[in-house]
Amino acid sequence: MTCTIFHSTELPPGRGAQVKGSLPRKRVRWAVEYLIKTPDGRTLMQSTKTIQSATYDELYPIMDATIDALGNEAGGLATFVSWRATAHGGKKKRKGGRK
Repeated sequence: MTCTIFHSTELPPGRGAQVKGSLPRKRVRWAVEYLIKTPDGRTLMQSTKTIQSATYDELYPIMDATIDALGNEAGGLATFVSWRATAHGGKKKRKGGRK
């Protein structure tokens, strides 16, 4: 199971994030990449893993807090913000051994 969520400020209003794959049922760690552009032309791009495990619904407040902190570091104004979060599930359990 792999799930990728893409959120951008340039998506049409009312259209939420783009989700590909199946959402995890349990809390998982997410690999996150984000990009922030400021009016003066600076671009801040970074990738990291979330510190705590989170569900899909818990991921948005975590990302909002992270983007706010990075926005303050980048000067407080952003013309464009996007982030992509990816989670990978565990291995499927097989019955019996290999054949």
